Amino acid sequence: MSNIMKIIFGLILFFCFVTKARALECTSSQYLVQSHFRKAYVRSDGTHVSSSQVKAHCKELTRELIFLKDRFKNGIPQDWPHRKEISKKWTESEKQRIIEAVATFPEDIIRDSIEGLYRLNKSKDYPNPATSSDKVITIYDSAFDPNRNISRILAHEFLHHAYRDLAEKNRQDYRRATGWRLELEKDGKIYWVGRESGYVEEDGKLSHEEDFANNVEHFLYDSDKLRKVTPAAYEWIKKHYGEQFKLKEIKK
Repeated sequence: MSNIMKIIFGLILFFCFVTKARALECTSSQYLVQSHFRKAYVRSDGTHVSSSQVKAHCKELTRELIFLKDRFKNGIPQDWPHRKEISKKWTESEKQRIIEAVATFPEDIIRDSIEGLYRLNKSKDYPNPATSSDKVITIYDSAFDPNRNISRILAHEFLHHAYRDLAEKNRQDYRRATGWRLELEKDGKIYWVGRESGYVEEDGKLSHEEDFANNVEHFLYDSDKLRKVTPAAYEWIKKHYGEQFKLKEIKK
């Protein structure tokens, strides 16, 4: 190849590169989605999404993107008690799954008190898919298993934060409405004690916060079960959050 041809070929490559780079210069109201391979998965509404090589593209900054864009964190959360858990770097595909999930959430459960979403490999309580602590949520490998509903998993963790953000009078109102009561224990301290039965998930007996997260999760994803098992919780949630409190449809 002559020098002239090499120069021409180099200019063509440079022009293609510059053109492509300019095409991916997103505006201030947009978010850049990096090129990535997307594994096949099933959305929370049952829609099957095929595996695909997704090209880099710009997306409009929606409410969920604005909320999440600075909350994807790498590393271990500060003062994380489970020191044997290992951090992983978020993949672009995983980020898009989380963004898609949060896009369906009612506004009331998207809490500014959540400061970071961390990606760890395996919970000390495997196969637990996610955990909430103070101001962070950790997401484990198992959350992305094909048989898991990442939207429902994440909503449950968001609801832990939603409960903590409730005014104390509203938390007490929830506890009383759903059968939690104060009792004096043998150690001389007063504790909230749960109802004898009527839990949509057994771990709801552990605390009124877990009970709340389970019940509101079921209100959003399996309301028939909640209405049957814990009707008082169903009525409280409907009264507190209103008739419009439901999942949003996923934009195809």
